[in-house]
Amino acid sequence: MHPWDVDGASRAGLRTAWLCRTPRPYPATHRPADVTAASLPELADRLLTWRPPGAPP
Repeated sequence: MHPWDVDGASRAGLRTAWLCRTPRPYPATHRPADVTAASLPELADRLLTWRPPGAPP
């Protein structure tokens, strides 16, 4: 997956996630992912607890 995939999915109204597997930063020119993590276990934890902005706890 590439940053433009996340950007396109976000623009289409999908929720997105980004796994930071390299030290390269996510491009500022793209829409940010809803969830970002450095490892698969961390990503899984974040996805399980993620709530959209404005959603009740």
